[in-house]
Amino acid sequence: MKYSEISHLDKKELWKRFSELKKKLFDSKMQLKMKRLSNPLSLRFLRRDIARIQTVLNKKARESGGKK
Repeated sequence: MKYSEISHLDKKELWKRFSELKKKLFDSKMQLKMKRLSNPLSLRFLRRDIARIQTVLNKKARESGGKK
């Protein structure tokens, strides 16, 4: 996901994607520990997507006066 794609979403959709990515990251970490993860680099991409979403959520929170 690119920042430009994420920045146009509303807060509800961002929180939905955030929770989905966190669950996917957890599942991928468990697969990595069990040696069943085919692409370990996918963890890096998931963490980066989560960070991008958090950045947009923080920016939107600051713009709306600090309310999350």
